[in-house]
Amino acid sequence: MKKRRIKKTEYVLYDNEPEFREYNPKTEIVPDWRTGQEGDWVLSDDGQICQVLRRKQAKQKYKSVEYIRTIIGTFICRPEVEMKGEMRKNIYTFSPGGNYAYEQIKDRKNPTRREFLFAKYVATGENIVDAFKRAYPTNNDEYADRQSKLLLSTERVRSLIREEIDKVLNEAEITPLYILEKMKDIIENPHARDGDKVNLLKELVTVAGMKDTEKRSESVTVFQGFTKEQLSAIEGKEVKKLAKASREIEG
Repeated sequence: MKKRRIKKTEYVLYDNEPEFREYNPKTEIVPDWRTGQEGDWVLSDDGQICQVLRRKQAKQKYKSVEYIRTIIGTFICRPEVEMKGEMRKNIYTFSPGGNYAYEQIKDRKNPTRREFLFAKYVATGENIVDAFKRAYPTNNDEYADRQSKLLLSTERVRSLIREEIDKVLNEAEITPLYILEKMKDIIENPHARDGDKVNLLKELVTVAGMKDTEKRSESVTVFQGFTKEQLSAIEGKEVKKLAKASREIEG
């Protein structure tokens, strides 16, 4: 049990339902906090019990959304939004730092249907802005750019993209060994430019683990998937594009 004083009134956050029942044996609990009204006791997504302090509407972009305020914080009443965790330092904003959407996307464990679609479009070679606009109901390029980069910053979405890329590569019968052999052929080709050979050798050194850490991770990622342009570079032996591909892992 945790307590907090808000505007001279003390409110309680119960850790779970059994604890709540010790003090409120007959009080009704609303199982879905999104439907709770002011004064209702509601169940959070992680099993805590708290009281709805306020329910109102707020204007978000071009439409109004409903939100509730509790001892934990302020939350938009949408199915994908979760109310859980510790009490926010500032309960009057939609997150500890004032960016509620950011917090929700970063903390979500299971991918949404739209995230699956976004990952699929990115894996097939679409740029991240177009992929986001196809997966989500928006035509705003600036918003799509910002949100797509946020999605790519999560391991959850990066894993989805890797899985989708693996499918594409398997269908094209492109394996890590195939890619390495192509790179080796170019390096050993007497007609290839020295600069191109040096670039590919640098990438092979990194992949082989002779160079450290982050760069190696990025280069290894190249063997987990390519965009259409990158696959085309391999097929056409466009060495500059191929060398660049292993450095430009989006996200």
